[in-house]
Amino acid sequence: MTIDEIPCASSVDGTAPLVADAAYTPNGTPKPLVAVMHGYSGGRTAVAKDLRDFAARGLFAIAPDMRGRGDSAGKWDSGGLDVHDIVDGILAAIREFPREIDANNISIVGYSGGGGNCFAAMTRFPDLFHVVAPFFGISDYGLWYETCGREDCNRVMVETLGGTPEEIPDVYLARNACLAAGNNGASKLHIFWDEEETQCPPVLNENFIAAYHAAGHSNAAAHISRVGDEYRWRHGYRVDNPMLEAADDIICDEVFSPPPDLSLPLTGTLTVCGYLVTRHFQVVVEDGQRGAVEVGYDLRGPEPVVDVLSNPGEWSVSVSPDSPLSLH
Repeated sequence: MTIDEIPCASSVDGTAPLVADAAYTPNGTPKPLVAVMHGYSGGRTAVAKDLRDFAARGLFAIAPDMRGRGDSAGKWDSGGLDVHDIVDGILAAIREFPREIDANNISIVGYSGGGGNCFAAMTRFPDLFHVVAPFFGISDYGLWYETCGREDCNRVMVETLGGTPEEIPDVYLARNACLAAGNNGASKLHIFWDEEETQCPPVLNENFIAAYHAAGHSNAAAHISRVGDEYRWRHGYRVDNPMLEAADDIICDEVFSPPPDLSLPLTGTLTVCGYLVTRHFQVVVEDGQRGAVEVGYDLRGPEPVVDVLSNPGEWSVSVSPDSPLSLH
């Protein structure tokens, strides 16, 4: 097994260096890639065991330091542009190790704030991920603030974002993945939490699942551990709660299965919470950090056609046919 460090830069605002660790067995065989995301206040070293465990199973595993965390530069922005950094890290790994990675089989796993990254990534990059596995994640940062599940994290959110949900609702709107749960019904979604979870309360998972089902999707599985169960998905990392390793059987079986067709339908509507990136086009609301709009798109012509259908805040919206995923 080899552990490499992968440096990259943000394709959005140039923030650099952004750093990720990669674990894999170098044998020239393309492997499914899984990104493993640390928690809200952690760094990539917290999931080092995950990397080794996934690599031992034959995956190419990467763990990014989110911007402003660990060895990555920039300012932590609580589910904003830092989510785009994950994909920049993935694309950097594909460029660096093309013979070791199956670029058509990309998945993401995350804990707590990293689970929030999973919800945001699957809805902002709706045609990229094969398997998405949030553990006790954050689907709506405004609601998370209101639950007071982690008052220390609330203070960090207010400091990094510039206010509370009541004071800057537009900023928290861009961090509510439930609004965009209908964007992606193709990825296989496995959500893990424990019935006694308090730090990221179950309502954060339940609300996302309800919105996902309301959009007509059925490709999600909720794994809820309860008192008396053999394995409990309690809040933390596997170094603290080894029971979390039991989920690898579920995740890896899915990751090693043939990926479904992740392509967007030729026509449809999508909700953009801050920004959205597909293989065909990108949409950015304001600076990508606030606001949410609905767009309609048509991919049947030589160029994608994208129209803003709903813009309640009258935010500025930019659409581009260029996409970092078009080269993927």
